[in-house]
Amino acid sequence: MINKARINVRVRRLKAGPLSSARARFHGRRDAAGLREFLTDAAAGGTPADDGLPPYILGLRARVHRDTAGLRSRLLAAHHGLYVRIQAESVRVVTQYDERAEPAPAALARYGERVGQWRSAAAVCRQQAQQLVGEANQLIACYWDAAWRRTRRDGHVDGPRPTSWLPGEIELDHTWAHLDDSLLSDRWYAPEGAGRNADPSAVARALHILDHQAVRGGGATSGAHGR
Repeated sequence: MINKARINVRVRRLKAGPLSSARARFHGRRDAAGLREFLTDAAAGGTPADDGLPPYILGLRARVHRDTAGLRSRLLAAHHGLYVRIQAESVRVVTQYDERAEPAPAALARYGERVGQWRSAAAVCRQQAQQLVGEANQLIACYWDAAWRRTRRDGHVDGPRPTSWLPGEIELDHTWAHLDDSLLSDRWYAPEGAGRNADPSAVARALHILDHQAVRGGGATSGAHGR
């Protein structure tokens, strides 16, 4: 069984509170003079390249990348036993259903229980990763607000910072979009465009069987769990 006390995998929080927000605004004001051309171009509708972002923003992005990667590795470490068991039982499920063509509902139910435990832990992990991203984006907004106001005060831009303008805004990458990818570590760390539907692994096939097995009375499960 999963140790529920260990689901809440923690990393050091960015803590976008008053102190961190004030620090972000300090950096924005301090950097404003060197960002004058950058902000003037933005006011005219320009979109900056990532490699042109100021060090403070790049540092936040690097920290979020590091901390979300840490969440992944801690999830795998904290639930290693459950992970290994699911890998092994996936082979049994595929053998039973595909090779022998002999459905085993009780065994599949036990497998589903373990997969459900893992999906719960992965959902918490993804939620924590999203929280890290949200807190970092709050600090990014504070930084640009301060830089914009200082540049506006000096007469180089007009009006308030456009709310949709947030250079360096962070988003979770596509590998966080599907909970079951956490059971397929190669896919979880795969580059964009990796073939989801062509995955030949026993785990991918067993998950498909689990989510699409016909239920009593006809019909099939939705397959929406973590998909």
